[in-house]
Amino acid sequence: MKNNVTVNIYGRSYPMVTDESEEYTDKLAEMLNTRMSELKAAKPSLSIQDAAAIISLECLDELVKNKKTEHNIRTQIGVYAEDAKEAREETELLKKENEQLKDRIRRLESEIKLRMQFAADDEANNSPKPLKK
Repeated sequence: MKNNVTVNIYGRSYPMVTDESEEYTDKLAEMLNTRMSELKAAKPSLSIQDAAAIISLECLDELVKNKKTEHNIRTQIGVYAEDAKEAREETELLKKENEQLKDRIRRLESEIKLRMQFAADDEANNSPKPLKK
């Protein structure tokens, strides 16, 4: 929604149409006024226009650096997301392999029990029987 706001920047009023709220726009104007005051205090010989140009250049520098940082962060997040996807896929494969190995262990344990049973039965059947008198 478009808002009609008027901000005061270094003693001058500027009517604006913005998507932002009046409070937000006023806060930006306040921040700009603070920067202007600080710069004028540090260099009193600067004109208002020169101070505005220097601050504009500083703001653009911050914007460009922030956009570069944002791009780097987004790229890194993409790498992390891909790593996480690969880790999830590997985890799923390892879970399946683990289940297969557990199943194989169960089968081998059953086979060992059966072989032990057969060996015990075979030993019982092949052991010498006492002679009857």
